[in-house]
Amino acid sequence: MPLEAIAINDLNAPLIKKPARDNELAERLEAMYDADDTQPSGEEVLNIIENGFKRGQYLYVGMFNDKPIAAVGCFDDGQTNAKRLQYLTVHEQNKGRAIDAKFIKMVYDAEVKKGVRQFVPVDNDIHQIMSDYELIRVKD
Repeated sequence: MPLEAIAINDLNAPLIKKPARDNELAERLEAMYDADDTQPSGEEVLNIIENGFKRGQYLYVGMFNDKPIAAVGCFDDGQTNAKRLQYLTVHEQNKGRAIDAKFIKMVYDAEVKKGVRQFVPVDNDIHQIMSDYELIRVKD
């Protein structure tokens, strides 16, 4: 199966098709963040994400072969039409394979289909990816 970018607003979303343990998705995401030295701890990020869910925010999860291999938060501050992309992580076995760039492009495309026209890449890696793909719109 190809990489998919799926927006969720609940850490118990049934993304894992095989019979999954309770909280398996959350456990796998937390482990991914814990293994990523560029991000806060998994527990901290998931607490931020869960609080965002209460305000209508999303977490995009990159699924490949029924496993989460990437994630990024997609936040709306409620004051502008821009979406903040933050907390990008990729499973350590998939680093260096350009999964992060492909995933961010998929998230971007999904949000553009929803009508989003402006993005704020908070993390340096996201900013670099969006710059490389010319996805950052500069106001005239």
